[in-house]
Amino acid sequence: MHIELIIVRHGQSEGNRDRVFTGHGPSPLTERGRREADAVARRIAEKSVSAIYASDLPRALETAAPIVEKTGLELVADPALRERNFGDLTGTSFADIEARHPDVWRALLTRDPLFRPPGGESNADCRARIAGFVEGLFARGAEGRIVLVSHGVAINQLLYHLLGVPVEAPPPVVFRVDNCSVQRVERHDDTVRIVCINDRSHLDGLT
Repeated sequence: MHIELIIVRHGQSEGNRDRVFTGHGPSPLTERGRREADAVARRIAEKSVSAIYASDLPRALETAAPIVEKTGLELVADPALRERNFGDLTGTSFADIEARHPDVWRALLTRDPLFRPPGGESNADCRARIAGFVEGLFARGAEGRIVLVSHGVAINQLLYHLLGVPVEAPPPVVFRVDNCSVQRVERHDDTVRIVCINDRSHLDGLT
């Protein structure tokens, strides 16, 4: 069995631009985000694609749309690919949390895997959700080049899972995953290979 995962973070959203916790909240792409989505779609469509899955949040669906248009494949939206749910922090700026709730900000900065914002998910919860989705693909014997459109924290958690990073402690590294960057993961039989992280060469020159 050979599968190649093309893992794409959504394009710049209004929440990214304004530096607020978006989580499961609605946050459409900015004009720049739409240009990023078009650029990554052109890159992905250079080779054949077997399937396209995306988070069902608006910014991910908007990012997936030009990939669907260029490949002619049907999009499968799945909440398992959503961003971490930040609960009551949703819609609040990073600066406000840092100033008003330093204990919460500290837990977020240290990436405490078990910390749950009120009404939200922990990193461990997010990891279990997105890892379960990908392990389901593996278990079903999915093959070919499969696109996943997801979110920054969720993609980090998926990479930790694939690398076997223990879930009980804060991760030893943080992966930079820019808007509309590509992460490539190959799985051949039982061997997983991380081919690239944060490939944004297709965004060079984008204004």
